Amino acid sequence: MFVQAPCAARSRVGAWSCLVVAALATSQLARASDADSEHLFGFTEGADIGKAGEHEAESETIGRFGKSAGSYAAVTQTESVKVLPFETFRVSANAAFAYFGISGVPGLEDRRLVTLQGFSFEARYMLMDRHCGPFGLTIISEPRWSRTDATSGETTKGFGGTLTVAADWELIDNRLFGALNVLYDSQATRFPLPFKWVYDLKIGVSGAVSTRVASALFLGGEVRYLRAYDGLGLGALSGQGLFAGPTFYIQIARGMALSGAWNRQITGRAASNGSLDLTHFERQQAKLRFNVNF
Repeated sequence: MFVQAPCAARSRVGAWSCLVVAALATSQLARASDADSEHLFGFTEGADIGKAGEHEAESETIGRFGKSAGSYAAVTQTESVKVLPFETFRVSANAAFAYFGISGVPGLEDRRLVTLQGFSFEARYMLMDRHCGPFGLTIISEPRWSRTDATSGETTKGFGGTLTVAADWELIDNRLFGALNVLYDSQATRFPLPFKWVYDLKIGVSGAVSTRVASALFLGGEVRYLRAYDGLGLGALSGQGLFAGPTFYIQIARGMALSGAWNRQITGRAASNGSLDLTHFERQQAKLRFNVNF
């Protein structure tokens, strides 16, 4: 025979059930929020690379907006698959697609285009793990082939690569993180009309911090300084820009995260203009990245 529990007893059972469910949910969220520092800092890279045997799929959107006049938008969508065969070494294959919306920009043809941008291969080698040493340190090499000029959208043939040294620190245990990047990016581009090769180089340094504001949410900011050169040496400086802006990282579930950044050029200089370099860079740059481990 079923005997109905008194109201007081039922309320106590319900309260304990709610507490158990809440504890389990909080515990699961706390475990899910253990962040990989690679994605914490926006455009600035963290030194973490994952765990041996891990696979990762990543979708990254980078938008660049605004030139000296007219309307300018260039959006690159990169799809990546990453594999970690060893504890300290990771490789990835990347395919990039691009959209260009250009109208009335001095020195650039009006263009509205969606196209394949190119392919790249990335290798990351972790020299020092921040969990075992005073900081994390990783070298990132990314050779690439492109079929579209990244600024104008013109059909070209380009060969280049980026070398980045990424370091990060856990400034306050499990709460405040910092990162520092130094990068070297070189490019050789063949333009069909008129037929010519153009060589250019960019170097840069960036710093960022990110702090945990909730169990699965980090907010922060970064500063990036970039210099552009004509040719592959450091003798002919052609422009420079200083960017700054906020970043965010949210752990959606275990092994799944969304992160992003927005940067604005706050000062710069090029041969053709004054307070900003809008020849080699843009007024604003934004990044949105979704990654899942499996």
